[in-house]
Amino acid sequence: MSTNDKVHCVVVTPEKTELDTTCDSLILPLFDGELGIQPGRAPMVGRLGFGMMKVRVGNTVTEWFVDGGFVQVTRDGVNVLTDRLLKPEQIDRKEAEADLDRANLIKSNSPETAALKERTLAQARAKVRLGR
Repeated sequence: MSTNDKVHCVVVTPEKTELDTTCDSLILPLFDGELGIQPGRAPMVGRLGFGMMKVRVGNTVTEWFVDGGFVQVTRDGVNVLTDRLLKPEQIDRKEAEADLDRANLIKSNSPETAALKERTLAQARAKVRLGR
């Protein structure tokens, strides 16, 4: 990490560097759980899920919606590559509701497991954005 008691975090989307900050710790949603990162964390690479990324500076925690991607933890910091990073106030509730409605229309009685997985994933992603 960049200093002994701080974590340097950079979040990049396909469009630009969305966040470049130093924090005390952060929590990232992985595809199979959450990852807490504090100074001195062992290097690793992980696959992000969707959910809320929480960045703590002192007693203040700031949250962003992360929509999948990858995280790389190195000695120099944390690099997050994601399709989308949104502050809660940037989430378009109408769009999220429409996404949830579309997800609910995916046929669950289909014999194809892929359709059911797609439906479940789309519903969960929309619900996280809606804070449900």
